[in-house]
Amino acid sequence: MQNAPDNIYILVILGMSGTFLLVTSFILFSIRNQNKLLKQRQQFQQAEIAHQKSLLHAIIESQEAERKRIGQDLHDDVGTSLSGLRLMIEMFKPVTDSDENYDSFATSSKSVIDKIVKDVRNISHNLSPTTLRYYGLVAAITEHCTIINQSGKLEVTLINEADQLLQKLELPAATAIYRVLEELLNNTIKHSGASKANIHFLGKGNALSIDYNDNGKGLQPGTEKVMSGMGLQNIESRLLNINATFLTASYSGKGFHTNINYPII
Repeated sequence: MQNAPDNIYILVILGMSGTFLLVTSFILFSIRNQNKLLKQRQQFQQAEIAHQKSLLHAIIESQEAERKRIGQDLHDDVGTSLSGLRLMIEMFKPVTDSDENYDSFATSSKSVIDKIVKDVRNISHNLSPTTLRYYGLVAAITEHCTIINQSGKLEVTLINEADQLLQKLELPAATAIYRVLEELLNNTIKHSGASKANIHFLGKGNALSIDYNDNGKGLQPGTEKVMSGMGLQNIESRLLNINATFLTASYSGKGFHTNINYPII
């Protein structure tokens, strides 16, 4: 009779132990399933990000190919036709040797044609800068800054302290950075009211660092919609496509500043 309570205690202990093991197993099973689901979700998100980056890369490559085609068509077809028209005007002979009307017409026509040829050349360069393909990023940016400086719209200073890293820069990355700097300069000219802008290439280990700033009016903090309208979404997309990052500081009355960091492997 004395063994009965002991047996009951043993059964209770065994029951509690079994319940504990069952609950523990259930918890471990739930945690395992949650970890598995989380891992699958992370893999799906990574695959989705990779797919979006692939689409973005394809879009940007398509845009650059179309820019190149249009630029070449402008340079080859329109530029050649205008040069031919100028030559025809020069070869045309007036009725008399002292035809003032013809002289005035020829002078003004050649002046207009020269301006159109120059504009077409600039547009062609902006669409598909041949300097970038043949001489690299710094040469292309220098050429672009020279055109801006000559226009009198903005004084741009370029400092290069990253020659070795820039020599390792491949064309897709160089094109992306060129388009970003082009967008930043356009924003400065159109929106900032700045008189000066600075571009500084620096080497930090295996990373290319680019500082850009102007002395314009800047933007109020929190004006994301305005900044997006100024092309910063386009800038972000191009930098994302080459795995580069950028940080922007923009405060009212203190100009605009951004730093681009591109790891070169």
